[in-house]
Amino acid sequence: MTATGLRIIAKKEFSDHLRSRRFHLLFAILVIIAAVGMITGIVQYTKDLSDYNSVQMIAQDEDDPTLAGNLAGLKPSILSAYSQMGMLMAGIGVVLGIARGFDLVTREKESKSLKSLLAYPVFRDEVINGKALGGVGAIALAMGVVLVVSVAIMTILGIVPNFDEFVRILVFGGVSFLLVFTFFALALLMSTVSKDSGSALLYSLIVMIVLSSFIPIFAYGPVYSAVFGDTPTQPGMATYSYQQGSSAYMVTTTKVGVQASDAIDPEALKEYERASREYMAQKQAITDLVTLVSPTGNYQAVLGAAAQPAGDNDPGLSSLLGVLACNIIALLAMPAAFFGLAWVRFMREDIR
Repeated sequence: MTATGLRIIAKKEFSDHLRSRRFHLLFAILVIIAAVGMITGIVQYTKDLSDYNSVQMIAQDEDDPTLAGNLAGLKPSILSAYSQMGMLMAGIGVVLGIARGFDLVTREKESKSLKSLLAYPVFRDEVINGKALGGVGAIALAMGVVLVVSVAIMTILGIVPNFDEFVRILVFGGVSFLLVFTFFALALLMSTVSKDSGSALLYSLIVMIVLSSFIPIFAYGPVYSAVFGDTPTQPGMATYSYQQGSSAYMVTTTKVGVQASDAIDPEALKEYERASREYMAQKQAITDLVTLVSPTGNYQAVLGAAAQPAGDNDPGLSSLLGVLACNIIALLAMPAAFFGLAWVRFMREDIR
């Protein structure tokens, strides 16, 4: 691989992305959604701040230390607006990543230009690396513009983040980029293993749905209970539920029995507490595993933590990043794995 060949291919791919109507459309939608989410978040932040100041004035007027103590660390932060914007951006950002990567290789196969390209004095790794760098550059530009737009909206509305909030905004931008890059790398992988762009797009969407929607449902309460069983029943609690329904009538009968005179066996109570701890520990382990496997789960975990401002009793950003190290590593490892598989597949591609 030579730096010159890599630079030429990456520059061409980046230029092709920027001239693509598909990129223009998705980028415009991304900016609009980000702006709408940001404005909505700022309106809610302004309302919450007004309510907070009103309650704080009441606490000062009445000289109520208890109320003042309860308000400590509860002051609204502009970061809540980024939390709302992040949820909106995740959907269209994932689509942007897939749209930019699903036909990078299949387009060349379908037009028979890949064989002609490799006839020039370029190495295969220059081609796949250049395509990846061009796509990543376009995604980084789009995400950067969105971040600038969000800060500009705040500035126009007279809201200036402090240093801690600004760093957390940068973290938000970084993890948002990693989420989009993950699905770009996934689409690039599907583009290398598929014969045509339609198949690559279909496979990318299927894997996206599995990672973002299907796997996370195992952490939901009803699904988890159906797969791993219900929570242990406390001694002395007898529950019976019957429901019969139709379009004409519905009858529901529920019986929960706890008699004050009933004697609860201490050993049974200890066994219940032990079983409850084991059940909750298992549920937490399954939830953590599901989150690590799902890119959107990792994104939401990091975004949720970064969107909480550091108060007097709250851990700072460095401590939060330490706690979320596994989620951040997963966000880095998954696109690396997808691109690594795409690279290996392309290098072994039989191009005729």
